[in-house]
Amino acid sequence: MAQPFKLKVNTLLNKLGDRDTFSLAAAELDSIARNLDATSLPTFISCILAVDSSDKSGVRKQCVKLISVLAVTYPNSLPHFLPKILSSLLRRLRDPNSVVRSACVDAVSALSVNLTKCNFSSSFFKPLSDALFTEQEPNAQIGAALCLAAAIDGSPDPDPVRLGKMLTKLEKLVKVEGYKAKAAVLVVIGSVIGSGGASYLGDEMMKALVGCLIGFLSSHDWAARKGAAEALGRLAVVERDSLAELKAGCMKVFEARRFDKVKAAREVMSQMLEAWKQVPDVSEEASPPPRSQASSR
Repeated sequence: MAQPFKLKVNTLLNKLGDRDTFSLAAAELDSIARNLDATSLPTFISCILAVDSSDKSGVRKQCVKLISVLAVTYPNSLPHFLPKILSSLLRRLRDPNSVVRSACVDAVSALSVNLTKCNFSSSFFKPLSDALFTEQEPNAQIGAALCLAAAIDGSPDPDPVRLGKMLTKLEKLVKVEGYKAKAAVLVVIGSVIGSGGASYLGDEMMKALVGCLIGFLSSHDWAARKGAAEALGRLAVVERDSLAELKAGCMKVFEARRFDKVKAAREVMSQMLEAWKQVPDVSEEASPPPRSQASSR
């Protein structure tokens, strides 16, 4: 039974490499992916993970997309295969085709959202953060960062305490001269903030984080400006009552940066500015809890 099924799947995968047969093969593989049983699921996973750089980009992209389908369809069965799947996705982040790399980010998001029984720290955080801090290839660095951000945003319980401890390392990483994935790491910082990870910072560390992000609002890279603005906006929403003393100085900078020449960055700058307007002024602040208490939680 396994061999005929494996042959059928591999035949369809080969057809993905032909423009004339791609659509039909993709539709049939999608249908198969949604109707697997305990016997055929491992075989199907092995087949789609066996695709490598020698295959055409359409084949590589579609196989990654099928992982997202599996995540939605088999949330209770897939955790057993998660280490193998993530390992494959991390290798594919070196793919020269940006569409394949984007599909990897989508797949990680789908896995994080749907595989709720998996422990976030061991299942997602460790392999993805290890890749982020050890990868040398620029595309893989960017992809690992975006995958980690997607996993954090998708997880119902992303372990904000552990994530908060990573913020200092992320700040150091974006300050490394010549590092190519700064904009993507800023997205990770925004995701950590969104998870509540910044709630565990002391006053000085919070001030350093804000200063780091503000520095990128004047970056030559519009994606970095956008990423920093998004992170600052999320910070204002999540840590609203802890930012009063920083508000006045920040608002002056934000007002000066609000008319970014790139529309995507400009829109986020405006959203950031509106979020910070909701941060109470020092005179309005009603005895907020000391950050030292928050950091000891």
